Amino acid sequence: MTQSAARLATSYKLGLMRNLHRPRVRIGYLISLTVCVAAATGCEVDYYAHLVFGQIESAARLQPINDAIGDPSLTQTERDRLVLVKNVRRFGIDVIGLAETDAYTVFDPNGTTPAAYVITASAKDRLAAYEWSFPFVGNAPYKGYFDLEMARTEARRLQDLDYDVQLGAAGGFSTLGILPDPVRQSNLAQDEIELAELILHEMLHSTIYKPGDADFNESLATFVGRAAAQRYFDTQFGENSAEAVAAALRFADKSVIDGFVVSLYDDAKAYYDAAATRNDDRATIIAGREEVFAASSAQYATEFEPRLNDPTRWEGLRTLTVNNATILSGVRYQSGLGIFADALAAAGGDFPTAIRVFSDAAGVPDSRNYIQNWIADR
Repeated sequence: MTQSAARLATSYKLGLMRNLHRPRVRIGYLISLTVCVAAATGCEVDYYAHLVFGQIESAARLQPINDAIGDPSLTQTERDRLVLVKNVRRFGIDVIGLAETDAYTVFDPNGTTPAAYVITASAKDRLAAYEWSFPFVGNAPYKGYFDLEMARTEARRLQDLDYDVQLGAAGGFSTLGILPDPVRQSNLAQDEIELAELILHEMLHSTIYKPGDADFNESLATFVGRAAAQRYFDTQFGENSAEAVAAALRFADKSVIDGFVVSLYDDAKAYYDAAATRNDDRATIIAGREEVFAASSAQYATEFEPRLNDPTRWEGLRTLTVNNATILSGVRYQSGLGIFADALAAAGGDFPTAIRVFSDAAGVPDSRNYIQNWIADR
């Protein structure tokens, strides 16, 4: 038994004893361990053990969100954010039509630690994502970790294999309804707009999930997270309220950033396609792409940044390290959102109808074509 597996066994027993009064958590442990055992037959025992261990550590800290709202050790701002989470969750279920699970009924006092660390990777001479295979969810172009050093080790492995790599922190993730996803204390440092979007984004994943199609899953969640959050602020405070106007300005800026990300992808793709047509060798392609990346970064400062309402929030994009992994990660979340907006409009702005269409679309091979045909039929 590896050290991680031994640690898992001990922690599992402790965590389960602390949470025997929480049936859903207990079931979640059993499911997680089943996944771990199944995955262990295909190696990566330590990786899957660390995932289950991380979930158990989190479960041992969980408390009902109602209890946390009255916790004097939290700041007033944090308690106010927890009230917002309760309200947004209820709105997502009752008004938007998202699935009612145990997600966001519990609080994890995790301090400032990110929810997870996420690795993405790509070939250097073309836009081709590196993919990992996971039980039940299929292939995915990203891999999550609770342990930063494990994530760094995987990043170095891929870099040694000459892939472009991006290692970043995630504010949240969905266990697709298997576990009661918590709102984390680290999430409460976000403002109301970002927090509402995060909650609705992750709730969408628990409502609709298409195995093996991360681009569809993430772009849909991006759209629903933003549009549903805007609807929340419009409904809760009024469309002309300071809260709703602030949200509209924020999401308008995000739309501008989407445009930059898509432009960066289009420029890179055009470059790689032309290089392939010329039969350029790999070294030449990799050397030449830096000029494309530099031109795109300059374009951000001259064409996109001036259109932002709050450019200081996005000033990090001026010095963004661009490679194929960051490009693919960006377009995965930020491209192709228009078709979802068109479907919502075709549904007369009725979110539950649109959610049903998106859910049906997730069940067919070409989800976007399904949505397009549904819009045309209207």
